[in-house]
Amino acid sequence: MTARLPWPVSGGARLHLPRDLQVAYTVGRMGAVTVYDVWPLFWQNVITARYGFLRLTRLGLLRTFDRPDPSHPAWYALTAQGAEWVIGETGADEEELRVISGIRRTNLGALGGRNRFWTSLVLACRARGDTRLALFRPEWELRRLKPDGVVPDGMAVISDGGSAGRAWMIELDQGTERLAVWEAKARAYAALRESGSSLYGASRWSVLAVVPSVRRARTVCQAVMKVGAGHFIFVGTAEALEEGRALDRCLWRATTIASAASAAPDSSLLDGEETPISDPDQLGQSAVDRLPGSDSGGAS
Repeated sequence: MTARLPWPVSGGARLHLPRDLQVAYTVGRMGAVTVYDVWPLFWQNVITARYGFLRLTRLGLLRTFDRPDPSHPAWYALTAQGAEWVIGETGADEEELRVISGIRRTNLGALGGRNRFWTSLVLACRARGDTRLALFRPEWELRRLKPDGVVPDGMAVISDGGSAGRAWMIELDQGTERLAVWEAKARAYAALRESGSSLYGASRWSVLAVVPSVRRARTVCQAVMKVGAGHFIFVGTAEALEEGRALDRCLWRATTIASAASAAPDSSLLDGEETPISDPDQLGQSAVDRLPGSDSGGAS
């Protein structure tokens, strides 16, 4: 790991290793982030994280985008030269990192929700100690793989102790999607389950729908039940799953909440099916394994 960057840096900004490498890799994996999405992974508080992101921008590792209003959070992305540096230092494949030039057409609400859920998974695994986020693939990476008829917003594989791992297809719902769209998604997932086909290398998997409210959870579950997909679809609110609570028992199985509206959540992401990965190339290597001294700090 080099202690200097291969380009001139102005303003007296200095590298802080290995953290700067971990942050840069994580931003590249997520595509674009705000400080609020990822600060708990690397800093003690959000104020220190703001200074950290400004320093990384001065170093040329990150860039930021114009904001429509100063009250809106700043969004950051990995620069092209930052990506080259991360690849050289970690041995990561070029396709693992995303370098974007603009966010004008991006659904920032969905992107932020996915980032915070991803961060929450890492924090929850750290807290448990015996659990590991073995893999997280965002939607843009899944699209580049050979799609299996459905492209979720993310895919996570969680390994609990000695388990083979539990694969989850993550669907983010902001409450604006028509229920007919949910029925179509559930029908496609059900067809894949019935055919026994693997999905992005996982031979067994479940679906997690992250929704904005309990009311929305009920309506989504009623929609997926119409097409017979309730037994493998779980639902949880974004608020309950964020801030390191991603592995808590805060999920409903669709079959439960659809039939008993007052039912309390009693499931977690550790309750899914163990998932052998049929195609090792689909699994890849996690950032935790790749980054020196990461202490589970990177985004897998």
